[in-house]
Amino acid sequence: MASVTDTQIARLKARAGDPDRRNDTPPTARGKTVTVGNLSVAGLDLGALLAGRREAPRDTSVAPVPASAEAIARAEASLGFALPDDLRRVYAEVGDGGFGPGAGLISLEQMVETYRALIANPPGQRGQRWPEKLLPITATEPGHDCIEIGTGRIVLWDEEELADGPSDKVWKRSFKPAAPDLASWLDEWLGTPSPEERMRAQMQDAMVNGMRQTLAVWRAKTPQERAAFGLPETGWEEVMFGHLGMDLSKL
Repeated sequence: MASVTDTQIARLKARAGDPDRRNDTPPTARGKTVTVGNLSVAGLDLGALLAGRREAPRDTSVAPVPASAEAIARAEASLGFALPDDLRRVYAEVGDGGFGPGAGLISLEQMVETYRALIANPPGQRGQRWPEKLLPITATEPGHDCIEIGTGRIVLWDEEELADGPSDKVWKRSFKPAAPDLASWLDEWLGTPSPEERMRAQMQDAMVNGMRQTLAVWRAKTPQERAAFGLPETGWEEVMFGHLGMDLSKL
């Protein structure tokens, strides 16, 4: 079983400190500026505009604060068992929830409340009991990513599976292996672009594609047609678009 490394902790801290990348909450393009060469484009959130919000909402939240040793000890006392070493390290060195896959790790307090509620109120349609020491660490709505105390495995409880019926077979099927250990689970997330990064890449691609289409229109014109706009026969691309600072030969 792999262990969380110092490098992973450093990368988690970096993402936890960035409101746009600390978890997988869907981003908004509103107020986000993407630059290609000297060309910048600011994205718009149409829903926000229709709602009459002119200013882009800013996420002013600060990075999660690491959990104290006392807070971890209280959580363990309430749970009735110790947290896995790697999980304890992540909470103690990075923060008390809010970062990571999905909406991020839940806080220690939420973890305790969620686990105790699942134990006290069996969620199976036939009263199937929650597995002992299967500790929820995220809220995926519906369901949870959980860590199995003892083995360290990450298990996804997919609550939506229960819509297929109350049988024990369906209940067991709702628990799905997600990763062999916490380190692997976090490493996969750290190696995947955040929704914010994917959105910015899409905006950038849209800018480049728009520029490519514009160039195609002008390249399709004859030298005489371009000359009617005061453009020289050679070097017209630089005359028109050189100020954008883009490598036009690649478009």
